[in-house]
Parts: sequence; structure tokens; C-alpha cells
Amino acid sequence: MENENNVRISEGKLLYDPLFDKKPDVKITDDPSKGFFGKAIVKKTAFVIMLLCFVSISMFFSFSSISKDLFAFAENGDGTYMLDEYHGGNRKVLTVDYVRSEEDVPDTSKTVTSVRRFAVCCDESVNFIFIGKDVQVIDSKSFYTCKNLYAVIVDEANEHYVSVDGVLYATENGEPTELVLYPIDNGDYRTALAMGIAAPADAEGAAAFIEAIDALKAAAKTAEPDDNGNMTKNDFDLRFDEIGTKYEIAATVKAVGELAFAYADRLQHITIPEKLESIGNLGFFKCHQLQEITFPDTLVSIGSDAFTECRELKDLFIPASVASIGHHAFHKCDNVPVMRMAASEEEAETMELGQNWLPQRRQGLMKNIEIAYSEAREVQ
Repeated sequence: MENENNVRISEGKLLYDPLFDKKPDVKITDDPSKGFFGKAIVKKTAFVIMLLCFVSISMFFSFSSISKDLFAFAENGDGTYMLDEYHGGNRKVLTVDYVRSEEDVPDTSKTVTSVRRFAVCCDESVNFIFIGKDVQVIDSKSFYTCKNLYAVIVDEANEHYVSVDGVLYATENGEPTELVLYPIDNGDYRTALAMGIAAPADAEGAAAFIEAIDALKAAAKTAEPDDNGNMTKNDFDLRFDEIGTKYEIAATVKAVGELAFAYADRLQHITIPEKLESIGNLGFFKCHQLQEITFPDTLVSIGSDAFTECRELKDLFIPASVASIGHHAFHKCDNVPVMRMAASEEEAETMELGQNWLPQRRQGLMKNIEIAYSEAREVQ
């Protein structure tokens, strides 16, 4: 083999390629300028100690998470108990009624009346949560971000909460007044109900429901061909488009709670009741496909990050009744061309407006969208 200058290259050697060139070995050597700490043996020892520390910390957290009990309960001080922590692993059903053993056996002498914040949140396996008749307090952050949760089902004898098609509401005098939690997969649940699957009443019924809905979801795709002629939807998918992408909040509701709809990213249309007065912090956080929302003339407050990353919203009208809007309330609502407000510019100055409450446009630097004051509700 010869190169361009007809100089023969010995066999067994490759042309130099910096991509594959072997880097020289880096050795730890003494550095006299740093005295004792510059000695190679000290550097090596310190490295080994740091490595052992990182490994030990990692193992501690790993074993800690593995060894946690299924349930942790705390006494309320009045003879009742609070569900303090739940680590369900791959369990699909959680029942909150009594203190339960690691085998999920209830002790009916120890009643659970409350659920602590973060007790169950971020569980990736639970499909159903059953709430007993004696539960009186559920924190707004107790169950959020359970991404495979179909429904929260409340005992009919409970005087403080009610379940409407799997959505959890707090009640007053028997009427739903606050939407506490819209389960992330509730659209699937309501679609299955519409297709004839019976709502479960207990853990056994939940197992049957899960089996039935899994079968509906797994059915052959027979509709909606793509550009290549491949079918993309089955009967369940078609019904979900009709039912699961929409939700109508109960007419008597006055408040949407903190994180109530958070991460429900398949919802496209939500009907707000005419009596609604407040939307809590992160109420509709990351409802990415939400296309429209109509605020009633009774609405007074919109919480911080209430509509953050609702990127498909295209029209926002703030009625004159709104007195406060929290910080970053409409952050990353990228498709809103202008914020329309019923209030005049002078009236808007009396409102309590949080930092960066307006959506922003990326124009070199982030820039707030414009506000149109003294607007009518309907777009002309």
C-alpha cells in the first residue's frame, strides 16, 4: 500500500484518524507544589473515599425505598387515624377506610378520617381509590399525578365527599361545591361506562373493570386510516374522542381546587359552571390539549400557574368579576393572540395581578402579549 507520495506504509498500520486515536493514559502523580495534598496516594485515597460515599448513599436510598411499608398511619388525636403514606408498588386498588395491615386487611376498630398531602401522589400503578364513609378530610395534594388513575369512588354514606363518574368532589349539604380531583385517566373510565362496563363497587369489581377496559383498548383497529392506509382507531378510541376528551363540571361547584385537573393532558373541552368563584393554584396545570375555557361572570380569583402550559388555548376572556390572578397564571399559553379583559385599563389597575401572569411571546427576548381592555365577551 502506498500513499500519494509513493511512500510505502508498512503492513499492519492504519492511517491516522483523530476520531479513533487512542488518548494517552492519564496517571495520577505527585504535585510537589501542593505539599501533602499533592501526593498521588492522597489523591487516590480521596477519590476512593468519595466513590464509596456515593455508592453507600445510592444503596441507602435504594434499600430505603424497597423496605417501606405498604401503609403508614398516624393518630389524629381524637381516636381516629390519618393515612400518612402509601407505597403500593404494583397494586391497582387502594381503599381508604380503616387502618390496614401489610396484607391489606382492615382493622375496623381504627377508623381513617383523613388523608395527608402527598400520601399517594405520583403512584404509577393505582387505577382505583375507594373512599370510606368516615373520611372527612382529603388534602388537595393527596392523590395528584397518579397517572393511571381511572376513578376515585366514594361510599354513598359519606357526608363530606361524593364521586360523580369517578371525579372527586367535596360537598356541602349534599351538593358538590368543590372539584377536588379529576383523575388523569378519567376520560377512559367514563368512556368505558358509556360502552356498558359496570362501575365497580369494591376491589373485586375494580379487577373486573380493569380486565374489561383492557380488552376494549386492545381490540383491533378498524377505523381512521392514516396516510399509509393503516387503521389507527378501534371502537373505544372513537368513543373516547366523543366522551373522554370533554368534561362538564357539576353545576353547583363554586371552586376548582388546587391541582384539580393537573396533567389531564387529553382533555380538550371543559364546561365551567355558572356559579364558579375560584380556580386554585395549578388547577389546570399542563392540560396540554385544552382548547377552550369560558370563565363565568361569578369568577373572582385565578390561582398561580392555573393554566400553565395549556398550549392549545386560543381565546381568553377575563370577566369584570375577576379581582385577582396569580403569578404565571397563563404561562406558556403560546397560542393566545391577545388577552381580552372586560375591565377598562383603569379598572385593571385595581386588580391583584401576580408576576408574569400574562402569556409571553418569544421575540428575541420573552415579551408579554397585549391586553385588550373593555372587551365584550363574544369576539366580534
